[in-house]
Amino acid sequence: MRRFLTIAVLLSLAACAASPVDEKLEEAVRAGLRQHPGLAVDNLTIHSENGVVYLSGLVANYVEQTEAEQVAKATPGVKKVVNMTSVDNSRY
Repeated sequence: MRRFLTIAVLLSLAACAASPVDEKLEEAVRAGLRQHPGLAVDNLTIHSENGVVYLSGLVANYVEQTEAEQVAKATPGVKKVVNMTSVDNSRY
């Protein structure tokens, strides 16, 4: 239930128009993630709201999950990262 509530909050945030600052922050995080070829950036959704970056989507393993969060945290302007990514266990 908690997971569904988190997803509902993220979707409601996504429905709001992002400010130009948040749009630039989202693109900066996306660009940072693209610098790591092991990360499947296309499987991730990045949303920013007042400097808080929300990551969601599927990653291959826990290493990628941690790496995505660290890259987002290292992006200038990011105040906080909420990592809601999930490990794709269907590969095992």
